[in-house]
Amino acid sequence: MKPAKKVDDPKELERLYAEEVLKVSEFYKKNKIYAFCDPTDNQRLMEKALGEKIWTPPNPKQRELIEGWKDPTKKVFTLTGGNRLGKTVCGVVISIATMMGKWPWDDVPIYFPHKRARRIRYVGSGWESHIKAVVIPALKQWWPANRPVETKKNNQGVEAIWKDRVTGSTLEIMSTSQQSDVYEGWDGDLVVYDEPPPRDIRVACARGLIDRQGREFFVATLLKEAWLSREVIKARLTNGQVDRSVFNVVGETYDNLGFGLTREGIDQFEKTLRPDEIEARLRGKPSYLSSLVCPRFDRDMHVKERFKIPLDWLITISIDFHPSRKWAITFMATAKNNFKYICDEIWEHGNPKYIAEEIIRRVKQNNYRVEKCVIDPLAKGDGNNDQTVYEIVGDTLASYNISLETASKDKDNGIAILNNLLWTENAMPGLFYFSDCIKSIEQTEDWIYDPETFKPSKEDDDFVETIYRLALLNTEWYPPTIYDVSNQKSMIL
Repeated sequence: MKPAKKVDDPKELERLYAEEVLKVSEFYKKNKIYAFCDPTDNQRLMEKALGEKIWTPPNPKQRELIEGWKDPTKKVFTLTGGNRLGKTVCGVVISIATMMGKWPWDDVPIYFPHKRARRIRYVGSGWESHIKAVVIPALKQWWPANRPVETKKNNQGVEAIWKDRVTGSTLEIMSTSQQSDVYEGWDGDLVVYDEPPPRDIRVACARGLIDRQGREFFVATLLKEAWLSREVIKARLTNGQVDRSVFNVVGETYDNLGFGLTREGIDQFEKTLRPDEIEARLRGKPSYLSSLVCPRFDRDMHVKERFKIPLDWLITISIDFHPSRKWAITFMATAKNNFKYICDEIWEHGNPKYIAEEIIRRVKQNNYRVEKCVIDPLAKGDGNNDQTVYEIVGDTLASYNISLETASKDKDNGIAILNNLLWTENAMPGLFYFSDCIKSIEQTEDWIYDPETFKPSKEDDDFVETIYRLALLNTEWYPPTIYDVSNQKSMIL
């Protein structure tokens, strides 16, 4: 082979360089995904010579998500935030890279626990409004022209099956308008949810990830589907600890400023929004947060590790009675400084005598100094038995010197007092939760106002009912008397 001819003419060199720049530009225009990275110094000179941008690096939030993806211990990913943050682009780029088995821009392999072709599901919302209008154009824009792909249309005329002919990996596009049973019987490596799916669809898809140790990726503006924020973004283990396999990235529309968006465009969009919509659509704050009953609750601030309750602290107990469901019983401790702690909970099925005995066992095991116990007023309304629930529970507790009273029904005032305890007028918490009181924590955090009735939701409200009734008692600490001490000794015996 003859060596390349040396060119000394500056004009010829300039012409050849311009020709090379054009070739590079044409390649990246047709294979955009290879340019989803920061350009090198030489590549920046090429852009300058061409007079236009060739490389399209990820914005800061997209970059953060991709870096997190490289950690094999992370299994669930979320990229949530304002409109036009670049969430769909990230979902599509991650999908294509997974099919290729590597990051296209630097040829670095992506870890998989197996050697098989990857199987991906991309779940959008409406076929016409979202999948045809947004998802398919994005896939076509980012799929590299130099990589052969087969597509197959479904009954809606959508190219719903994509197959990478190099790796054999497939991507199946589905719509949340399909019934959840259509999602069953599948196994794969990745599910991308472009906007929040109904919970039953998420469960059906997640089941199919078990065999391949697959991953989930949620890209969404959190306007609806509050469960996604509670169960995925704030996921907890059974012991109440943060689930470290979840990787969350939250961004604002402004994070995409200079990466495809202009200040003028964002400002114009903001003019069309109400104040509450600005928080969700531009700043990425979940809409449902505005309907929380206890918005002041914060796990990081209110949840404490368990410690031994001092013997002179006062304990009040609240019982939420259910004839056919589990009973909810909450124990609240009042300290000398009148700070309060949700220190114990019972969540069990059982008849009234059994439940009362469980309360007594808990009291004896922990040497609790019990001030009083209150129960749902409905416990007095059982006229089908010789004894009401109230009487059975009351008699059983009384034999161990625990008095039983009916709880107040003043829910509105109880909620107000509860929120005042969560954040006092001294700008600090006055109520804390032991970390193993899992149901109490979950329900305080998740309790919302019903959007139709504008009243606190009746769903999953068992423990918050008991807690606000304890708050209504306004218990204040006082020192034990001689009777209290002797009474405690008899309880221990």
